[in-house]
Amino acid sequence: MKYARLVMTLLILSSVICFYWLIPSTIKVSTFKLTGAHELSILRLINNHDLTFKSMSNFKDKSNNQIKVDDIYFSLNNVLSNLIQVDITTDKLKTKSFITVNSINKDSAAIHWFFEIKSDWNPLHRWNDYQEAKKIKNATAQLLNEIKTFVEQPVNIYGFDIKEISLKDTLLMVTKFKCDKRPTNAQIYNATDELSKYLNKYNVKAINNPMVTILDNQTYDYTVMVGLSINSKIPETEKFTLKRMPVNGKMFVAEVTGGSSTIQNGYSALKNYLLDSKRPSPAVPFELLINDRRQITDSAKWQTRLYYPVM
Repeated sequence: MKYARLVMTLLILSSVICFYWLIPSTIKVSTFKLTGAHELSILRLINNHDLTFKSMSNFKDKSNNQIKVDDIYFSLNNVLSNLIQVDITTDKLKTKSFITVNSINKDSAAIHWFFEIKSDWNPLHRWNDYQEAKKIKNATAQLLNEIKTFVEQPVNIYGFDIKEISLKDTLLMVTKFKCDKRPTNAQIYNATDELSKYLNKYNVKAINNPMVTILDNQTYDYTVMVGLSINSKIPETEKFTLKRMPVNGKMFVAEVTGGSSTIQNGYSALKNYLLDSKRPSPAVPFELLINDRRQITDSAKWQTRLYYPVM
């Protein structure tokens, strides 16, 4: 009997020790989600309350403008450099949590959501706190799935649907001119017409719409290059020169609908995306005029494809 009681006592003691070892007084919880987004893209998200909230809007509680998963409420709070504080409230507790980002490689990063719950020595309290922590962890995992889906679409972060493409073998006949102000459509299409006439001398047709590059000069004027794609070489002149786009060259591309200010916003978005990708650009950006602006006088209907070379 004494031996049996000793064994029973040891079993109970071991169970108690295991219980308190498995569920410590400070319950630390973290959730990771790997994404196909750049680290700096995700930082743009967590540094902007509106974007962070929008990324989880499928769980928006319209009654109090919070995020709600089951009976757990999440409120966005302080932004501190590379992390955002999210306050968590349930029927049983309140705690602070934090979302941050860790780079994996140049094209991917992991989002890290972590928090801790301090419990006491009461085993019932500690068990309840542990169950509450598990429930919150499951909720944060759901929200991280939402954030992942959101941040992997560049349009959600930069305002434009940015893609990366590889160039095919492309030959351009190019002309350029200078002007004191940003070029007008008339100036650009006059240069296009001159190019077309030169191509016609050799029975060569352009295989795409005009491409345009506008360079700001230190002399406070502009150099404008206009090019047409062709599929065969023809002689060059002082005014008309051949340029070959690099085969398999990489480009970030965005399509824009709208006038000059929208186009400039598109360029800014591409530049931000380039900076966030931490990849160098070997050449200046340019644009393809998809529709004929001589025929479409409403600039809100202009369609432009922007290209930003990247390595």
